[in-house]
Amino acid sequence: MKYKQHLRENIAAEYGPEPYLSYGDLDDIIRQLSSKAPASADQVSRSVSISAPPPTNARGLPALSQQEITEEAFFSKMDSELTKVEKHTLSVVTRLRTQIDEIEQELETADLNDQSCVDRIQAETDAIAEKFLTLEKYVNLNFMGFHKILKKHDKYVPSNPCKAFYVARMHSQAWVRGDYSDVVVRLSDIYSSLRGD
Repeated sequence: MKYKQHLRENIAAEYGPEPYLSYGDLDDIIRQLSSKAPASADQVSRSVSISAPPPTNARGLPALSQQEITEEAFFSKMDSELTKVEKHTLSVVTRLRTQIDEIEQELETADLNDQSCVDRIQAETDAIAEKFLTLEKYVNLNFMGFHKILKKHDKYVPSNPCKAFYVARMHSQAWVRGDYSDVVVRLSDIYSSLRGD
């Protein structure tokens, strides 16, 4: 199965496709770079028409021809994708930590002898735990996607390998190296309190 399809099939409904790695866009850039022969300047296609506007894409923006796609386009897209994934991950973790704070405060004043109160708090905690597992899957899918697209880049554009650089950079980002064990420990403590351990 192609990773682009695997990624599409595993997108979390609550996130939608936007915060995920744009694997297809990066793949398209690689395909264009690999099909472009490194040659001297093309003197034949250097004409400008004053009667016909330049070609545009579906959004009305100037269409990039294969000659205009450069390695810089790939690097720029990689940088923006890494930033996008990091921002989304940190945003979700911050929300989860805030929700855990609220449950911990509620747990301090809750009557744990009241089964309906315990059930309600446990349902809220279960929802947070489910959101955390969804985030973990999101991180793993994007992590694998970045590795695959970088491997593909270096295979099809061997004149300018970049996998080692971007993997090292990715490993230094908070969404990869981040220690989210505090979320797991705090959820475990809440469950323990609810059980009366």
